[in-house]
Amino acid sequence: MIIANDDALPFDEGLGRTGFARCLFLLRFRRLRLSQRAFAARYGLGYPTIRDLEQGVTQPTPAMRLIVAAIARDPGGMEEAAKMASKGAPAEGR
Repeated sequence: MIIANDDALPFDEGLGRTGFARCLFLLRFRRLRLSQRAFAARYGLGYPTIRDLEQGVTQPTPAMRLIVAAIARDPGGMEEAAKMASKGAPAEGR
């Protein structure tokens, strides 16, 4: 948290976000340090989808919850999977 002066409240970038929106924001912004556009591009997701989920405009589908949980668990592995999927490559071991 950043404090501008002694009388100010601490700045919290996630203020106002709750539930899934907050979790997604914290993963994307604080842990991975990516913009919404960079996060979407890295993981093969739509920028408007990420924006709307973080703003609470839309609610996540079960599939989106699974994708975000997988990114949180293994960001590098999910990045590689997104690259493979964009090329139409089959998953390993098949």
